[in-house]
Amino acid sequence: MLKLWALFMLMGISSVSLANNCENPRNTYDDVYCINQVFHNADQELNNSYAELRKHLNQSQKNTLRRSQLAWIKQRDANCSNEAQGMVFVQCNLDETTTRNAWLRERIRECKTIGCQSKRLY
Repeated sequence: MLKLWALFMLMGISSVSLANNCENPRNTYDDVYCINQVFHNADQELNNSYAELRKHLNQSQKNTLRRSQLAWIKQRDANCSNEAQGMVFVQCNLDETTTRNAWLRERIRECKTIGCQSKRLY
């Protein structure tokens, strides 16, 4: 039993190692793995930008930003999934996340230069 477990572990490690080569994906599974890695990084950047922007805001502005972010998530989910079929479109999520992160970064830039504009947070 231990040998069988070790074989499965070895197989798992080798497939993960091959999937990490995103410059030359071997198949659709590698493509999916790679786009998910890119999405994960973009999502992390988005979370970092959101947290950074919140540091510049007063409580009322934080509430506005929170409502804006929740509305964006709802819109992203509606645009980038098919709930009835249980499908999520990763490239769409990546595109939406990248666009939203640029929007957050622009708000941070504004806060640092001319001050946080409440009307621009939604």
